[in-house]
Amino acid sequence: MATLEKIRSKSGLLIVVIGVALFAFIIGDFINSSTTIFGNRTTIAEVDGKEINIMDFQDRAQQLSQQAEQQGYKQEDYAIVQQQALAQMINETVFNEEIERLGITVTDDELSAAMLGENALPQMNQIAQQFGLQSAAQLHDLAFNPSKYGIQGEQAAQLQSMWMAQEEQVDNMLRSQKLGNLIAGAITANKLDAKAIYDENASTVKIVYAKKDLSSVEDDKYPVSQSEINALWNEEKGLYKLPEETRLVSYISVAIEPSTDDRLAAQQEVEQTIAALRTTPGLDAVANNVKYVTETVNLPASKITNNQLKNFATEAAIDSVAIVSFLNNEYTIAKLLGRNSEVDSVNVDMIAYQADAAKCDSLMAVLNSGADFDEVAKTAGVQASQKDTWFSLVGETSPIKAKLLEAATGKYFVGDSTQNMAVIYRVNERKAPVTVYEIATAKYSFEASQNTLNKLNNDLHAFLAAHSTDTAFNSMNAQAAGYQLLKTKVTPSSAQLGNIISSRAAVKWAMEADKGEVSPAFDCKGTIVAVAVNDIYEDFVPARDIDVQTKYTMKARNDKKAADLLAQYEGKGQNVNDYAAVMEVAVDTADVTFGQRFVPGIGIDEAAIMGNAVVAQQGKLVGPLKANNSVIAYEVISVDDQSRPYSYEESAATFNRQFGAEAVSYRFNQILLNGKEIENNTLKFYTE
Repeated sequence: MATLEKIRSKSGLLIVVIGVALFAFIIGDFINSSTTIFGNRTTIAEVDGKEINIMDFQDRAQQLSQQAEQQGYKQEDYAIVQQQALAQMINETVFNEEIERLGITVTDDELSAAMLGENALPQMNQIAQQFGLQSAAQLHDLAFNPSKYGIQGEQAAQLQSMWMAQEEQVDNMLRSQKLGNLIAGAITANKLDAKAIYDENASTVKIVYAKKDLSSVEDDKYPVSQSEINALWNEEKGLYKLPEETRLVSYISVAIEPSTDDRLAAQQEVEQTIAALRTTPGLDAVANNVKYVTETVNLPASKITNNQLKNFATEAAIDSVAIVSFLNNEYTIAKLLGRNSEVDSVNVDMIAYQADAAKCDSLMAVLNSGADFDEVAKTAGVQASQKDTWFSLVGETSPIKAKLLEAATGKYFVGDSTQNMAVIYRVNERKAPVTVYEIATAKYSFEASQNTLNKLNNDLHAFLAAHSTDTAFNSMNAQAAGYQLLKTKVTPSSAQLGNIISSRAAVKWAMEADKGEVSPAFDCKGTIVAVAVNDIYEDFVPARDIDVQTKYTMKARNDKKAADLLAQYEGKGQNVNDYAAVMEVAVDTADVTFGQRFVPGIGIDEAAIMGNAVVAQQGKLVGPLKANNSVIAYEVISVDDQSRPYSYEESAATFNRQFGAEAVSYRFNQILLNGKEIENNTLKFYTE
């Protein structure tokens, strides 16, 4: 009983202990699984609740990176590759959702016809040919009947995997085509659309006008209040909807570059090296110096692309040394080792023949007897042939060079051979000898020293310590310290801060910081960066945004200016010349077509002018009226009706290009993304 009473007296404590243990158990379960209370640990993004898996995303980013490298381009910042990969996957997600919503499918028969049928997609046979096969059907048989071809399990599995991946691509392509056909059939010009396009561009009116630019009127007389800006912003608020939270930031970027002392030290190093090269053979002076990248080449003047190096080679004395290039903190030192005369190139016919020595001799005898080269090239065992081909010999070190130089012209000989293969050559022509220059180069690159790096870091840290709020982190203080303050906007989807390589850590900080905070310094691989969060935009770009302020301040002020000017001009003229005198401007002319966006001399999107001009009575004054950026009065002085006959086909094609299927297809991804709720978790997974 005493024990039970003791337990009862401690029951509150037991409940707490049990609760803590249970909570720890639950948390541990979450940690050991793929999710946490705070979100899915395997979801890089969500599109209307549909998840994009981190592993799929990583595979896609790696594929894009490999494709770029195969094409000879390597992205310096992997964050950009990841951004491209995620954009692709988001677009695919909404595209597939639309395909499913519309019930678009591809049948097995359609897929088989596209991949294996008589009119199969060209790329399928191209893939098959890469495997040495004649058709996609043979490739399919090879992949799924491996025993028939003696193919082992692992290789067969790879072929099958490749085929299935191609099948998925073709399936997606066919679905895309079906959707495209659906759009093309649904969004096309009818007779009214086509006629409207024709009418809008059928005639051109010439106007004579007097225009008072609103910019010529003093701004100070027309103050604009914040409430007026807010009212205009509210009218067009929908234009400023944000797809994701946005941070307005200011930042300082400090390029890590060699200092004056670093450049002087590099110059002294190079001068000492030049002196040593002049007194030692070849490149012995830098032979064991890892600071230098060396190369020796033999080239005629025609093959030297660097003009400074060419001039040095053709004019300098043997063993001369000079700097021939200084670019991007890299010196190129050249030493002329020698000049000699060599045959530049030879013209040859060549046949590679797979056979024993006796058969090779027999084939060579046939060629030397005068047999037609092209006919001999069709002989069984010929692996490759080239006719009338020029080979450069300058700088060549292989044994074939001597044979090509010594061989009699017009006679076939065996140049290279193995036990079962021979390459038979005939020299047709040799170019005359040219002067060849033996040039040694030593390249020396330098970068910012540790002392320079320390100073750049220390100076920026000192600035940040003295300016730790966004109000102090301003242009005036930055400029006084020798920095330039820049502004930009970042979101969870931003791979970089202001196009600075490897700056995603700074973006992540900005997206997590509070308004007014100033960051520490970030090392961004060649740039040191510091950031301040100036504002946070959640659903809309607000009216307080500087760009919005600028736009609507001008609009509100122009409205006031125009109203004032129109009141001043009322009843002051009977024609354009009268109003030109009142406005104190010159009369001018312009051609106006209803369908055009820009009227030379007047401006872009001047709807009030274009709409009135095409229906105005010739010779009758129109205005004064307010245009976008001016007050204008004009008269129609002539109408040029080109009498171009109406063609439904031509006008329908124009409509479709501007407003129909073509226009929709071009913007299809943006249309599908509109209104989608997208959650980008990239910054939760990556900081660099």
